[in-house]
Parts: sequence; C-alpha cells; structure tokens
Amino acid sequence: MDRYFKKFQSQKKELEHLDTINKKLFLLISHDVRSPLASLIGTIDLVTDNDLDPQEAKLYFSELSRKIKNVNSFLDGLLNWARRQTQNKPLEFSLYDSSDIIKLTHDLLEPAAKLKKIRIAMNIGTHKIYSDKESYSFVLRNVLHNAIKFTPIDGEITIETFVKNKQIFTTIQDSGIGITKNEIKKILDGENWHTTKGTSNENGSGFGLRTCLYYLKQNNGVLLIDSEINTGTKITIVLPAEK
Repeated sequence: MDRYFKKFQSQKKELEHLDTINKKLFLLISHDVRSPLASLIGTIDLVTDNDLDPQEAKLYFSELSRKIKNVNSFLDGLLNWARRQTQNKPLEFSLYDSSDIIKLTHDLLEPAAKLKKIRIAMNIGTHKIYSDKESYSFVLRNVLHNAIKFTPIDGEITIETFVKNKQIFTTIQDSGIGITKNEIKKILDGENWHTTKGTSNENGSGFGLRTCLYYLKQNNGVLLIDSEINTGTKITIVLPAEK
C-alpha cells in the first residue's frame, strides 16, 4: 500500500509540474506572438485601406513577404523551444552569431516602436555567443519589448554589442521613465513586483523579465540594470563568448 501511495504522490507531483510548465508556456507564447502579429496586421491594413498604384502595392507586398518569413522563423524557434520545455529536455548550447538574433528581434518589434515614433539605433558586431540560442532570443525580445513599452513618444533606443573578458555584452538603452533602485533590487532578486503601465498605457505582468533571469542563469549569463528616473534605463545581457 505504501508503495502505491508513493507512486501516486510521484505522479501527482509530475502532473503538477507539467501543469505549471504549460501555464508558463501559454503566458510566454501569448506574450511573444502579439507584437509580430500586430506588425503583419498593420502592413495588411495599409494595403487594404489605401488606393495604391501597382508599384506601391508591390513594395508593400514585398515588405509583407519579408515580415511573414521573419515571423515564421520566429515561431519555428519559439515552438521548438516550447516543445523542449514540455519534454523537460536540456538546453541546446551552440555557438551562434548574436547579430542574427538582434536583427530578427528588431524586425519583429520595430512596428511597435514606430507606433510611438521611437527611433531604434543599432551598433552591433558579428559576435559569437555560446548558449542556448532560443533563450537568448527570448531574453532579448523581452528586454527590447520593455524598452519600447517604457519609452515615451519620440524617444530613442540604442542596441549595442561588445566583447570583454570572453563574454558578449548586449546592451539595450532607452530614454524612458526609468526604474527606482528599490525596483531594480526586487527584479534582480527575483521577487514579485508591481509593474506599471507603459508610457502609452501598455499592460504588463513582469512575468517575462522574471523568466529572463531564470534562463540567463541556466545559460551561465547575467542581467545588469542601470537606470535613472526620467532619464532612461540601460539593461545589459551578458553571456559566454565560448565554451
């Protein structure tokens, strides 16, 4: 009887673990697909709502095709990552070019920045990172999404990369509302904190950034935050450049 009870308890814990993972994945995926889909809808609306000549229509459809390919590539990676989470598989470490992920992320989120007339400047090199590629992609998306969310209309965001001590630094600096030292401590300590609405009333739960810390830790990386109220925030993603 004791053996069956232990087996039951073990199965119960496993089901609870899977349920937690499924809920987390649902939140993450719904969070991540919203901006790319909004971008596609925006481009389609431009075509359908305007009387375009053939040359203009060709340019818009070319842009739409590029965005669809980017979203398809993004979804492939996201679903592969989600599949590994549900199957409890280890991270897939590899050496990859950080600039490829940054450019794709920029293309996915640029439409959200354009809605707020935010300029995104990039100063990136072809630096190789050794980590799980989808984890880096997830963290980058969330940090850039937050930068757009908390930067006012006509603001600026800068993305830079550099190498130091065999580590790749990816910095995202915005001209947003900033974060207090107390909130920064809560974020880095992994505590729950109350997130405020964005500068255009965007909602958020803080769930994404907490998960960023978790995945960076699994990838031997860290998150650095430097911020000044009403001036802006610089968040740096640090990951190994080699094994």
